[in-house]
Amino acid sequence: MTPKELSLLQESELKTAFITYFKPWALTTPCLEILKTIATKIVAIHYDEALKITFENEDEDEVTITFGAPYQGDFKDTPFTIPDSYKTVVQMHNTIIFGDGVPDYIDFYGYDGDAPSSEFMMEELEGDEERHQGFCDAGQNWIIWDHQHKNVLGEPVIIIADHGLAVEDNEAFPEQDKIAFGTGGLFIRLMSQFILDEDKYGWG
Repeated sequence: MTPKELSLLQESELKTAFITYFKPWALTTPCLEILKTIATKIVAIHYDEALKITFENEDEDEVTITFGAPYQGDFKDTPFTIPDSYKTVVQMHNTIIFGDGVPDYIDFYGYDGDAPSSEFMMEELEGDEERHQGFCDAGQNWIIWDHQHKNVLGEPVIIIADHGLAVEDNEAFPEQDKIAFGTGGLFIRLMSQFILDEDKYGWG
């Protein structure tokens, strides 16, 4: 199903199709259950080069997530191997913006043809260029990989690096030591925080 086809659906058909559409990101039953809950919050959908989905959040306000065009190029495994789950995400949507994006929300600018895009402040946060790699901007923080440690999916551990802390002082993103999710599962959980106010998945 294409984003345009998804945008033409309504009500129960839309909710079912939304789950099917994003199922490639949901590698586990917990991921799928979160996705199903998110689907119940859809109030509007629009497609015009980008897919814009509006949800009702826990305060009964409307919030929008914008999913951009897919990345259709090749990947270069330099300086690190690109995780497969990341490729799955950007080959569907190479940009994802929550609300108005930074400075408050998620700004994901995907793959630029050479490396994942991020404004991660490696030197200021005392990151190690031989192991840490930013791949998403998250409010005043950044989402990064630690390529020297693996989660249960077998991909690099995901960390939300706080702008006020050195990288080593941040904890790994929750649950990835028990549930085999990668980049897609991460975004499902970030959507859960944005829409359902699930505090354990926060980024700010």
